Amino acid sequence: MMRSIKFLGVLAVAFVLGAVTYVRAEESTKGTIKSVDTSRKEVVLKGIVKDTIYEVQKDAAVWLDGSRAKLGDLKADDRAVIFYDKSGDHLIANSVRVLRKAEEASGTVRSTFGEKREVVIKGTVKDTTYELTKDATIWVNGKKGAMSDIRDGDEVRVTYEQKGDHRMTNDVVIFRK
Repeated sequence: MMRSIKFLGVLAVAFVLGAVTYVRAEESTKGTIKSVDTSRKEVVLKGIVKDTIYEVQKDAAVWLDGSRAKLGDLKADDRAVIFYDKSGDHLIANSVRVLRKAEEASGTVRSTFGEKREVVIKGTVKDTTYELTKDATIWVNGKKGAMSDIRDGDEVRVTYEQKGDHRMTNDVVIFRK
């Protein structure tokens, strides 16, 4: 009887430890692209001491300046944010966000103007207005949305290009709990 209780205890511990090894938290990293190999589906980020290779999943989301892109659209010296999981010694990218011409900003929405397709983000000193392009995408918790989904007080990230006095926005990502 005592032996079977010990065995069950050991089995329970092994199960918990086994389950922990399969739970992977997504991680992210920023860097500059050194190279892209479309045949191997890899992105290499420049490192200070050593470059890092990310294997890009077949169904990974690839974005360039706030618009959907293909792995082959990415180039050396692009600025990238890669979301990945570790699998043994491999880094598996499930999302690659690249900025070439665009910039990103994040903050809290002060107001929106649907007819003008504008979003105003609160600033420390001054609020900033971002104009959505006609092809701009809006994402609410990972699902495609519309201008009407953007609410005052939302936490957002915008990808934009500066065109004269205007910040033309290609992509708005809304973070809601």
